[in-house]
Amino acid sequence: MNEVITNNYDQEHMAIDLVASDKSDTNIIAMEDGTVKTVINNVKGTNHKSKGTATYGNYVEIKHTDGKTSLYAHMKYGSIQVHEGQKINKGDIIGTIGETGNAYGKHLHLEVRNANNVKENPLNSLNNPPKQVEITPNNKTTQTKQSTSTIKKVTNTTNTYLKASNYHYGSIVDALKSIGENSSYSYRKKLAENNGITGYHGSYSQNIKLLNLLKSGKLKKV
Repeated sequence: MNEVITNNYDQEHMAIDLVASDKSDTNIIAMEDGTVKTVINNVKGTNHKSKGTATYGNYVEIKHTDGKTSLYAHMKYGSIQVHEGQKINKGDIIGTIGETGNAYGKHLHLEVRNANNVKENPLNSLNNPPKQVEITPNNKTTQTKQSTSTIKKVTNTTNTYLKASNYHYGSIVDALKSIGENSSYSYRKKLAENNGITGYHGSYSQNIKLLNLLKSGKLKKV
């Protein structure tokens, strides 16, 4: 919700680096369900001459149910709260942002590899989470699950408003997902413009404004 990307994905840096907007030592959470594959939690400081996986410092690697793998690096010494082989859910706390390994300043280095072990832009996964697929008892058909208890759309004569009154957490992305709406950055930007929030760039204060409108049923749909 309040992350700031300080280093984007490109061919020289096949990951994204993130910090909290208030530069706090914030917790890091799992991006999707999965199983913890690797945990390194014994690195006490930086080493700018390190090579290979040692550049990550303290890190956690998670194998997800869709076949992808996410890696969270440079974490604070002693902060990791998970262990290898542990089943983990989206949103579970992994540890705390830090500055270990080949790091300059406290930040999260986030990598994602696809099912073929090829690095890809993590924003692809963050903006387009995997669908939950339900298999029918006879295994002949599939369908995508949708939340019905939280889908509430309030309509007047001129506009359609979105409402997520049953959502009680702090992420506009997850709140939109909870009512089956597009939660991508580009769509949130359109929502912001449509609701009088100018210059949207995904900041904490902008996301809170969107979230408050959504919870109160006053967020105009694009």
